[in-house]
Amino acid sequence: MSDVAGKVKRIKSSQLKIGMYITELSDEWAADSRLRAEGLVTRKETVQSVQDTGVADVYIDVSKGIDCTGSVPIEEIQKKHEKELKSVQASPSAKPLVAFEEERVAALAIRENALGLISGVMQDVKMGRSFDTAAVDVIADEIITSVMNNQSALSSLMRMRDKDQYLLEHSMNVAVLMGVLARSMGFRDQQLHELVFGAFVHDVGKIRIPEKVLYKPGRLEAEEWVEMKRHVDYGIEALAAIPGIPAVAHDICAQHHERLDGSGYPFSLPEGKISTHGRMASVVDVYDAVTADRCYHEGMAPTLALKKMLEWSGDHLDRNLVYQLIRCISVYPAGALVELSSGYLAVVQEVNALQPSRPSVKLIYSLRRKSALPTPKSVNLAVSDQFGAIKRAVEPEPFKITLRDFL
Repeated sequence: MSDVAGKVKRIKSSQLKIGMYITELSDEWAADSRLRAEGLVTRKETVQSVQDTGVADVYIDVSKGIDCTGSVPIEEIQKKHEKELKSVQASPSAKPLVAFEEERVAALAIRENALGLISGVMQDVKMGRSFDTAAVDVIADEIITSVMNNQSALSSLMRMRDKDQYLLEHSMNVAVLMGVLARSMGFRDQQLHELVFGAFVHDVGKIRIPEKVLYKPGRLEAEEWVEMKRHVDYGIEALAAIPGIPAVAHDICAQHHERLDGSGYPFSLPEGKISTHGRMASVVDVYDAVTADRCYHEGMAPTLALKKMLEWSGDHLDRNLVYQLIRCISVYPAGALVELSSGYLAVVQEVNALQPSRPSVKLIYSLRRKSALPTPKSVNLAVSDQFGAIKRAVEPEPFKITLRDFL
C-alpha cells in the first residue's frame, strides 16, 4: 500500500465504482485468499467481483483515480491504531523459569522435531491414513513446557522463515502462539494441551489441496479460491476419521477461518456460534500468516501486523483476543527488528512485559556507520541505559538485513 500522505484512503466496498484506483483490499490479509485487485477500475464486473468476495473495505489512491464522500485518509487510520497499540497495557507474566539462552537450545530441538512430525502427519493425511496422535501429544507437551520455561525462546524462532516450508512452519508457529495466548488467559493442564494439539493440526487439510493451487505465486482464480477454501473441509474429514482427537481440536480446525461478521468459511458462522477456541485460533492463525514470507507475498513486520489486526478486529477478529495477544507477546514481539534511541538496530530476543520498550535485544547494525556490527552484542535494555530504549519497529529490507541470520 502506498504511504504517500493524503493520497491513499479507505472506503466501504459498497462505495467502490468505476474510475477508482484500488491499492489494497482490507481482507488481503486473509490466509491464502490472495484477493489482490490493484489497479484502475474500468468495468462494472470488477466492482461486482470485489463486492462478491465479502471484502468490507477497499483502499484507493485518489491521485490515480476518483474519490468519494466519506473516504478516510490512511494516515488517520494508522495514527489511530498506532495509538491503540501503544495503549494496550502489558499484563505481568510469570518470571521465566529458565534463562533465554539455555531454553533457546531446547527450543531449537523442539522446532526441528515438530517440523519433522508435522511433515509426517501431513503425508499420512494425504494418503488417507491415521497419524500418530501420541507423537502429537508429546510435541504439544514439549511446546507447553518450553513456553512455561521461557516463552521468548520458541517465539523468537518463529522468524526463522523458509518459504518452501511455510505449511510446516505455520503449523508449528500457530501451536506456539496458541500456547502463549492460552496460558496468558489462564488455561492449564488438559485444556492447554488440547488447545496446542488442535493448533498443531489445524491446517492438515491443506495437504489435500493440489500443489498448483497451494503454491501458486499469483492471484487465485475464482474456482481455485473455492478449492483452497476446501482445506478446512478436508481437515475436518481427516480428523473425524481418527479416534481420540480432542473436541477442542475439531473446533479449531473447523472454525479458524470463521469471522465475527459471518463472512468467514466454511460455515459462515455468526459471532454467537464461533467458540472461544475458534476465535483464539483465528487470531493466532492470522498473526502468523501475515508475518510469514510466502510464495506470493512478503510478510509484515510483527508490530505492523499487530496494528493491522487491530484494524481488522471487531468485524472479523475478536478485539479482546487481539488485545490479549498483544499483551502476552508485547508490542515489540520476540524476533522483531527495532531501532533504538542510541542509533542501533537490534533484534528483540526476550520481551519485557512490564517495560515493552526495554526488552533483551541483540545489537546488529549501526545507523550512524550504516553498517552491520562486526560482532552482534546481546543487551538487556532494562538493566543497561547505554543503548537507550526502543524508538520504533523497522523493516529489515532497507538495511539488507536477513533476520534469520541473527535468530
